Amino acid sequence: MERRGQPIGFMIKQINNVYEKDLNERLRTIGITASQCAVLDYLFHTSKEEVSQRDVERALNLKNPTVTGLLKRLDEKGYILCVPNANDKRKKNIYLTEKAYDIQRRMENDRRKLDRELTRGMTKREVAALRKNLEKLLYNIADP
Repeated sequence: MERRGQPIGFMIKQINNVYEKDLNERLRTIGITASQCAVLDYLFHTSKEEVSQRDVERALNLKNPTVTGLLKRLDEKGYILCVPNANDKRKKNIYLTEKAYDIQRRMENDRRKLDRELTRGMTKREVAALRKNLEKLLYNIADP
């Protein structure tokens, strides 16, 4: 497959398309999508005690309507609870449920397996360099 000269952004998009398709297939058995998995992953690993929808939007570089839909579906499926903030009733705090913790290991295992497939044939040093360069790319293009 000829890749010389192909714009980096197009290659990243192609990788994302395949990655998302594969991850969605793996996660189908537990009833979530790759996008929902990203939200849950953020909630599992954030150090914030109170997380709002705006926090999710910023962390995942997503727009309000997208996050609203993701949170609504995760709430309907019983993976999160949205509770009015004690200080600002316009805001809702997002909390993981026991059901979310029940699927955490499976969800993370599926993602790790896919990451190993993505980096097959690379040394640990190459994977570390790739991660560092991808972080630079994201920093360069992400909203402040």
